[in-house]
Amino acid sequence: MTALTMPARPGHDAGLRPVPWTKLIWVTWRQHRIALAGVAALLGGLALYLLIKGLQIHSAYAAVTACHPAGSAACEVTAHPFVNDHNTAVDVAVILLVIPVLVGVFVGAPLLARELETGTFRFAWTQGCGRLRWAVAKLVLLAIAVTAAAGAFSLLFSWYYQPFFAEKLDGALAPQLFNLRGVDFAAWTLAAFALGAIAGVLIRRTVPAIAASLAAWAGLDLATTLFLRKHYQTPLVIKGSPGYTNPPWVVGGWYTGPNGATVSQQTIRNVIGHAPASVRNSPNPNAATAYLSAHHYAQWSAYQPESRFWHFQLIEGGWLLALSLILIAATVWLVRRRAA
Repeated sequence: MTALTMPARPGHDAGLRPVPWTKLIWVTWRQHRIALAGVAALLGGLALYLLIKGLQIHSAYAAVTACHPAGSAACEVTAHPFVNDHNTAVDVAVILLVIPVLVGVFVGAPLLARELETGTFRFAWTQGCGRLRWAVAKLVLLAIAVTAAAGAFSLLFSWYYQPFFAEKLDGALAPQLFNLRGVDFAAWTLAAFALGAIAGVLIRRTVPAIAASLAAWAGLDLATTLFLRKHYQTPLVIKGSPGYTNPPWVVGGWYTGPNGATVSQQTIRNVIGHAPASVRNSPNPNAATAYLSAHHYAQWSAYQPESRFWHFQLIEGGWLLALSLILIAATVWLVRRRAA
């Protein structure tokens, strides 16, 4: 029976001198340097693109802000390059939404699953590196590395997109942008890493662990975006639609009738259907609103103001961090308790 095939038991390495943490970190780096290099290449390539494109966007925006009088024909011509770049920036933002899960899952899932799948973990456990130290050295080092890289990348993206926020072309709470800024990008990356790591220990097969953690991350992200995030703080309610000086995140809307009770959209359509043709065919939406108001129908909106951006970031980053720490702790516990 060899070191690779003999069963590993808790306490089997008790008589061996523990391997120093510095050597464990060095071994972890040697084992996973290709994965870390892949993360560096991916984020580095995207960062270079954001830097080059961001300099162009900031230059175009500087020309827009320097033009006077604002709104003149000459200034409209000057603003065209900036407006055209806006479409590209939105496309880039949508693509970047998958980066946290790609970085986290493809680093986290194979981290322990590959060694559990091939059986090489037994060699480490018989060389003075017990289950706990083996798991902690791998998990902590790579978790810090991918989280720090994601945090630095989110700072670059915030700089890249800042002119569009300054011009109120997008709101800070917009779902396609919220995950990419502040602490959220790093928090979602860490969560994807933790999901991948625990899936690897539970399934013990690399490819199925990657698939399972991808599905878990997607479900968590979707549930957060569609249902959870809007309830971090009680939405503000306003009669009509909120102004767009600071673009809000509208999370709900309804109409009330003459008696103050909520009415259905079908009722509103019926009321508009009896309106004069000048109202029904008007390109101005305020015409329909004015008609409804004259007939004592009021529009109401529930929204989250842009000023709550950092509140939401800290709330979401906090629970994602707590979830990630729980998953990592559970991963270590499973490594220590489950039989090899």
